[in-house]
Amino acid sequence: MSSCFGSRKTSRNSDTEPLLPQYADDTSLQRAAHQKMHSYQMLRALSKGFMPSTEQVIINLRTLLASDVLNPETPGLSESGRKLVKYMKQWVAQFIELVKNKNDGDQIQDFIWYIIHARLQIDTGDLVKTATSTRSKADASAGTSSDIPLELSLIILQPTRASEQSAVCF
Repeated sequence: MSSCFGSRKTSRNSDTEPLLPQYADDTSLQRAAHQKMHSYQMLRALSKGFMPSTEQVIINLRTLLASDVLNPETPGLSESGRKLVKYMKQWVAQFIELVKNKNDGDQIQDFIWYIIHARLQIDTGDLVKTATSTRSKADASAGTSSDIPLELSLIILQPTRASEQSAVCF
């Protein structure tokens, strides 16, 4: 691009370049093979810890919406199956809108990436010791704060049969 300050080279940040190859298919057989390879590569990238962008998530969800999997008019479905597919299709469409409106800057992907790569050390021994001492203090205060003796509270709380309800002795 030319300007009064000279030519400017456009450089793509390596973080925004697609990780998966882009194909120019000649035949339907090649297109089907590349789609399968693309799906495999997407799953492999997810398993390696790479996160899709919001745009990629939306594209894949729209592909799911257009597929026969979410077609309520599929022959052989019962009435409840048709309703389920219809509601799933509505849910996916609403999820797409939610992702578009609330995750436009890939914040969820960034959050997940930071959580995965965070180095966090927790002293579980101290947590267990604190929880145990807190529990024993709570148990001790609950046992001494009652005005009713323990034996009497057990007798009162025991379930009785209908015939014995009138003959409770203290």
